[in-house]
Amino acid sequence: MDYDKKFPNGFTSYLETHHEVVRVITLHVENGVNSKANDVMENRGTGGLYELAEDLTDRFEHLNVARAWDGEFFDEIEDYLNKTLIKKS
Repeated sequence: MDYDKKFPNGFTSYLETHHEVVRVITLHVENGVNSKANDVMENRGTGGLYELAEDLTDRFEHLNVARAWDGEFFDEIEDYLNKTLIKKS
């Protein structure tokens, strides 16, 4: 595995991002939010959610390669996940 490709900002950053992604996906599924996460759960089950979480984590990490966070990480990931997961009515 090419660790620099998989973890462009380091393993700890990847884990932190993955945790936040999974937290939001879980909230969406548990609360019935009009979200792509619910579609994935209905159509592909838990395994699909694992893949969704990995994909969203990879994308966010690559969008923010070598970024030095200065307190805005949580705002940025929340915005990213809302744009990515919430379905427009």
